Amino acid sequence: MPLTSIPIPLPLNPFPLPSHPALDFYTLYGQKFPKTPEQWKTTNWEDFYSKDYGPFPTITREMLSLNIVSDSEKGTHEIHAEFLTKLPSSKGVVELPQAFVYTLGEADEGKGTSGWQIRELRCYYDLRTWEGAGGK
Repeated sequence: MPLTSIPIPLPLNPFPLPSHPALDFYTLYGQKFPKTPEQWKTTNWEDFYSKDYGPFPTITREMLSLNIVSDSEKGTHEIHAEFLTKLPSSKGVVELPQAFVYTLGEADEGKGTSGWQIRELRCYYDLRTWEGAGGK
């Protein structure tokens, strides 16, 4: 059977996390996310996210689930991550459920992190909820 799934227990702790190349990649990749509104507005590699989150003074995320699905025939890993993103608004904090699916494949020469590269990224969320919080 070419597909395997590894659920990652929450809350995340440095130890004992299972050893897995996709998890190693995600740990390093996540450290590169902007931390302040100014960083969100000026970080070129995240232009799409800058447009989404730049209007908010702070963004916090609570991780709800994390699952890794590996396909040994294709040589890919999918990281399925669900979050509750909290956006400040004039009405208080608006909670925006989000799901991300990162498809990782072998990195092209001179690219990627730890030998892996994002080949596809999908993000799912309710646009009306985001707009209601002040997203443009």
